[in-house]
Amino acid sequence: MRRWLVNPIGNEDEARAVLARQKASWADGTRLSWAVEMESTVVGHFVIKAANPPETLATGVGYWTVAEARGKGIASRCVQTATDWLFGGQDIMPADEIELLHTVGNEGSCRVAQKCGYALESVLAPMPPKFPSEGHRHLRKRPA
Repeated sequence: MRRWLVNPIGNEDEARAVLARQKASWADGTRLSWAVEMESTVVGHFVIKAANPPETLATGVGYWTVAEARGKGIASRCVQTATDWLFGGQDIMPADEIELLHTVGNEGSCRVAQKCGYALESVLAPMPPKFPSEGHRHLRKRPA
């Protein structure tokens, strides 16, 4: 999993810092995130992110799952649920389009995007140090 994460967590202090950032972003409405549990065990993480130009141009979705949870449709259900919520008329984080970004080569994320109706919009150039590799930008627009 560390291969694809932008900010891998290596120790307890880093984990506490991540949790503090997530609490702050919930408070300011820029990032809404959830742990994904299966049988009382955390098997993933899901996030809805407000646009943050130039890194992200639209409201975005992101996720990860542990190896044991992959192939069970967890990420796809999270993305579809968030998509429905974002386009469903809520006023917390209104969106006309949603982007899903991932590193080129992350075939699992590409499959999730396609399964949930996100079209490959472009290949993004690397933006080191945070994004050292090319990325895919998938996009889904609000239905007319």
